Amino acid sequence: MKSFYKKYCKILTSTIQLAKKLHYIELISQSENKTKTACSIIKSLTNKRANSSEEPMLNIEGQLIKNPQILAETFNNYFANIVEESVIKIIKQKNNDLSKHSYMQYLVNVFQQPFSPIKLKSVTEKVIYEINKKSEMENILWV
Repeated sequence: MKSFYKKYCKILTSTIQLAKKLHYIELISQSENKTKTACSIIKSLTNKRANSSEEPMLNIEGQLIKNPQILAETFNNYFANIVEESVIKIIKQKNNDLSKHSYMQYLVNVFQQPFSPIKLKSVTEKVIYEINKKSEMENILWV
């Protein structure tokens, strides 16, 4: 009887998870602003609120970094290099003999038109605060 109960609980749990997943997919697919709806769902599921009194920190090679300039540079380096690393990884999987020329040729073949350059501008803490304040007001009105 106990094994039947455990098996039933597993089936019920997976059924509930599937129903929730389908419900969230339906909400997102019917939404006009899919990103906002997805963020709202994630927010409701995690039940987390942003705490503006906390400083952003990142563990970089075992050190907790709080310096905003170093944090921004770290994120920039990561996102600037992730594409190249991913392409190299894919090509290595397909071809063990990877040379820089073949990787560059792969990029030329895949991307016929060049990407527009990313232009990053420095912003002040005040600008970020104002954007965050505006976003919080939109969230209050939206909920």
